[in-house]
Amino acid sequence: MRRAVFAAVLLLFAAASHARDYPLGIYVTELYNFDYAGQTFCTDFWLWSVYGGAETDFRETIDIVHDLGSSVRIYSSNSAGGERFWMQQKINAQIQCRWDMKRFPFDSADLSILLEDFRDIGDIRFLPDTVNSGISPLIDVDGWNVTGFSLSETAVDYGTNFGDMRRTEKEAVYSRVAATVSLTRVRPWVTFFKMTSCVFISLVLSLLPFFMKPETDSRLALPSAALFAVVGNKYVVDSAVPSSAALTLLDSIHSLSLLCILLVCAVIIRTDGMRATHDRSELRRSFVIDRLAACAISLVYVAANTMLVSRAFGFGMTR
Repeated sequence: MRRAVFAAVLLLFAAASHARDYPLGIYVTELYNFDYAGQTFCTDFWLWSVYGGAETDFRETIDIVHDLGSSVRIYSSNSAGGERFWMQQKINAQIQCRWDMKRFPFDSADLSILLEDFRDIGDIRFLPDTVNSGISPLIDVDGWNVTGFSLSETAVDYGTNFGDMRRTEKEAVYSRVAATVSLTRVRPWVTFFKMTSCVFISLVLSLLPFFMKPETDSRLALPSAALFAVVGNKYVVDSAVPSSAALTLLDSIHSLSLLCILLVCAVIIRTDGMRATHDRSELRRSFVIDRLAACAISLVYVAANTMLVSRAFGFGMTR
């Protein structure tokens, strides 16, 4: 019954259009194997259309753009009345995509399935079947929320006729259908604090020597330990977070923290030298420098982190 309804809708859609126009619909049933380093993802989806006979059979003519490996698991073609046929096929594909990790964990992603026929737009022009297309509500992608689906058609000009002697034009235009699935991270703030809490605590500990008494032994011990803690946390984050050649939000926070702790060490070395003179005026100056450094480094650190996080989070909200 469901198949008959689909066929009827598609047949009406095709009959109302020009002879070269063919409805094309996509229904995504699975998203899996997200490879952030390899810039790929895998998907299973149903594809259907209505065509007018063997001359326009879509069995082996549709190409998945940026496909690294695909297979047709199911193919069927049934009469849709007259000389029209309703085709459907289920496809598994590994597709290239661009995973932008610079704002992790406030990042989002648009996964696109791009489809073209090997015949140009003069022979085949697709009409997106937006009424029946979509994404399965049963899809559960670990760490991601599915927030949207869209289906659109564009004309793509490759700027060449691929050596086809039958063509007088120097370029060929093809009809391309794009099915786009929009994703956002699940609970990004929880992930963010898990990966940065150690860094923030280390920075606070490194500031404590500014408030220690002059006779306190080795005020450099705390910032030195904090320095190693930040470096260690950076290695832990790098092993858990998808790699990226670009400078990410977490990279910036770790780098900023290391720089601030190094400044703390530099100030402590300077004021310890002033206190070693046992001059009262130098001692008072060392206390003033410590307090000013603590306030300045804290304010700069908080302001810089607020700017980095707001930019990453704000960009994700405007997507």
